[in-house]
Amino acid sequence: MTDAGELARDALQQIHRAAVRHRDPELHRAANQIVRAAMSHGLDPGPVESYRPCPVCGAEPGQLCINVPGRPVDPGGMHPERTQPE
Repeated sequence: MTDAGELARDALQQIHRAAVRHRDPELHRAANQIVRAAMSHGLDPGPVESYRPCPVCGAEPGQLCINVPGRPVDPGGMHPERTQPE
C-alpha cells in the first residue's frame, strides 16, 4: 500500500505537470505553497525543482538548466537558485 507521503508527492508532481502543460504560473504557485506547508510540518514533499522555472537561465519547467557565463549548473543539472525553496 502507498503511504500518505508518497501520495502527496505524486499529487504535487501532477499539479506541476499540469502547470507545465497549461503554462499556468498560478498552479506552480499553488504547488509551491503546498511544498512550504509540508516542509513547515516536517514532511518531505519530494523533488519538485524541475517543475519550477529557472531564475538564472530561463529554463522552462520540466527542462534542465543550461550553463551561462559565470553560472555553471550543479551536478544535478540545475542552478542552485532553482532548487532552493522560495
